[in-house]
Amino acid sequence: MNKIIISLFAAGLLLTSCGRDITSLNDDPKNPSEVNTEVMFTSASVGLVSQMTTPSVNFNNYRFFTQQWTETQYIDEAVYNLVKRSVPDNNWNRMYSQMTKLELARNTVNSLSDASLKASRIAVIEALEIYIFATLVDTYGNVPYSQAIQVDKYPTPVYDDAKTIYADLIKRADAAITALESNSSSGFGTFDPIFGGNNEKVKLFLNTLKLRMGLNLADVNNALAKATVESAYSKGVVLTNTQNIGLKFSSSGQFTSPVYQEMVTSGRNDFIPANTFVDVLNASNDPRRAKYFTLKDGAYVGGLYGKQNVYANFSHVNDSFLVADSMAYLFDAAETRFMLAEAAERGYSVGGTAATHFTAGIQASLDFWGVAPAEQAAYLAANNYVTLPGTWKQKIGNQAWIAAYNRGFEAWEFSRRLDFRTFVKPGSRAVPLRMPYPVNETSVNNTNRTNAAVAQWGAVTGDVQGNKVFWDVN
Repeated sequence: MNKIIISLFAAGLLLTSCGRDITSLNDDPKNPSEVNTEVMFTSASVGLVSQMTTPSVNFNNYRFFTQQWTETQYIDEAVYNLVKRSVPDNNWNRMYSQMTKLELARNTVNSLSDASLKASRIAVIEALEIYIFATLVDTYGNVPYSQAIQVDKYPTPVYDDAKTIYADLIKRADAAITALESNSSSGFGTFDPIFGGNNEKVKLFLNTLKLRMGLNLADVNNALAKATVESAYSKGVVLTNTQNIGLKFSSSGQFTSPVYQEMVTSGRNDFIPANTFVDVLNASNDPRRAKYFTLKDGAYVGGLYGKQNVYANFSHVNDSFLVADSMAYLFDAAETRFMLAEAAERGYSVGGTAATHFTAGIQASLDFWGVAPAEQAAYLAANNYVTLPGTWKQKIGNQAWIAAYNRGFEAWEFSRRLDFRTFVKPGSRAVPLRMPYPVNETSVNNTNRTNAAVAQWGAVTGDVQGNKVFWDVN
């Protein structure tokens, strides 16, 4: 990461306030006397990627939702007790916190006299806000949107209809892409740890996000889904590993990788690969096993999912994941290719067949992990799209799940949209299909939270992790 960014963060300017609790920033939260636009934007960028990447049991449990990892001594998260450590609250607060920073940055950008720079910066802010709102909808369902981040006007914001939010986000993405196409200014430049001031990269990000959102809509609004997916593909989505979008953490200090922080510097051995994932790779002699896991007595052995496990008795997460200055990705080529394979199966025009995109997805993953050519050839031959057993959803979903190892949210998106595998609940709690609303919302915004639950599931008691968001209808 750029040294300028690190030095600015080191000055203590990274904000951690929750999404609507911004009064601590200044007496007038909408018009603070001094706002460093670049620091606000950079802070939001790093905060977003950190939240999507961290394996902290207090903030991000996505890796358990599709049972890629499990736990050792403390298994509350693996058995889907999401509220014990207030994960729904903490995730909600962190995501809305980044939105607050982006809005503070937007307020100062709006005063710029350079029209081109203003337009490009607003477009980049829009890109991250659209991603955050889409992720919140996919995680909770209806959420505060039209009245969000306006604490002075709306201290108890309404929860907007999730389907309506999605439609508006797609319009916003199109507008941002249009703005980037007509402006040459480089946005936030070196203060942008994700895009680095590269407008083409921002457009790739927005179009790939549109691709995902469009596919999510396929079973509830096929016309909009098809138009959104085809528009995204025609404008350009992430197709190669050189286009993968994320950021690189620092090699030392406060801004090391969240995975490194939780699994190395913490000195604790809480996480191991789960048998529910490792056994699937073992069954196909997947060459990525050597990249994903360590050996245990000459074999790859996953811990029993949702059970207490002795750390020393099982394979561990490979050391390549435990690097302080590792990259973390919001989109990669393998994910996109599998989405395009799905789009092709749905009859959308995306420049290839399901088989060609499926093969390209596996290839992108194998290339990314540095699998040797001979092993690649053998694996691709054994996983021919036409001859593989199962439905197209099972074929695509299983390979997307394998490629999305250590990218919990992305794997969860595929699992809910394609229902390619049954994840058996390890205890009394349902496998999460959404996160319940934050417990704190029952205290500070209960009327709107109740109305949202009734609108979606018929009763406030429907606000549970076993119920579905609007697009997950099958």
